[in-house]
Amino acid sequence: MTVLIIGAPEETHSAFIHHKITARGKQAVYFDTRHFPAATLINMHIGPQASPLGEIIQPDQPPLTLESIEAVYWRYHMGLQLPQLSTPFLMEMAQREIESALGSLFRNLPCRWVNSPQAVALHVYKAHQLFLMHQAGIRVPQTLISNDPQAVWAFYEAHHKKVIYKPVRGGAHAGRLTPDVLTPEKLADLGHAPSQFQELIEGVDIRVYAVKEEIFAGEIRSRTLDFRDDPAAPIVPVTLPDDVAQDCLKIMDLLGLVYTGIDIRRTPTGEYVFLEANPCPMFIHFEQQANYPISDRLVDLLIHG
Repeated sequence: MTVLIIGAPEETHSAFIHHKITARGKQAVYFDTRHFPAATLINMHIGPQASPLGEIIQPDQPPLTLESIEAVYWRYHMGLQLPQLSTPFLMEMAQREIESALGSLFRNLPCRWVNSPQAVALHVYKAHQLFLMHQAGIRVPQTLISNDPQAVWAFYEAHHKKVIYKPVRGGAHAGRLTPDVLTPEKLADLGHAPSQFQELIEGVDIRVYAVKEEIFAGEIRSRTLDFRDDPAAPIVPVTLPDDVAQDCLKIMDLLGLVYTGIDIRRTPTGEYVFLEANPCPMFIHFEQQANYPISDRLVDLLIHG
């Protein structure tokens, strides 16, 4: 069997899982999206007589038939290296064709996904993810997505000036909304792109890793607003209340996940507020600090299902 890893050798978590799979005597192959279509070749066959389904041919590797891929670990889409064509229109059309072919290839693979392209794509729309969680009865922060300065001010006042802001899609850390951020000059930036605003949830950060129905939770005892700004924060294993653990599993089902990292904040009154669920989270630091077998369970899932 072959496990295809969407990532690259220089991406730490991709390499970590690659090593663990090969240490068990199984084949693991990277798929670096940056090499397609200039260096990586794909063939997809569709129709009644389509056998084999197709193949992936990467530099310095033997052809990999689609049927031989039993599992895919989606760790990190490395991006696309677009061809330098004569006009912006031609480059845009090339990008459309590359993305469509790549997306179709991924969706046509008849194998086990951790996690599926659909689940990974949903994470791009974090506001929709929050909406689905809220609709399912899971407590999430009061949130505003807006490019309207007046609405932002109203939200800020309604929450007693205890508000954070962060990107709609992610990719940057959260910051505290303060009067010096709410200047007309800075609010004018909303005319370039909307932003996400949330009520400030006071309390302790909890990161949960769930692999199928197994849950590993730890308190991240950070002194910063965003725990990612405090890499030395202690991580202490904890056991979640049964109802909170069930909400984690409900989120997985809701978002089509078989493996995830879920961020929660526990308030001083003991309320658990769910912030987001990541379909391809980093785990090495958490695993090492909390002494949880997250990567072993992830490899079990990839190899055995």
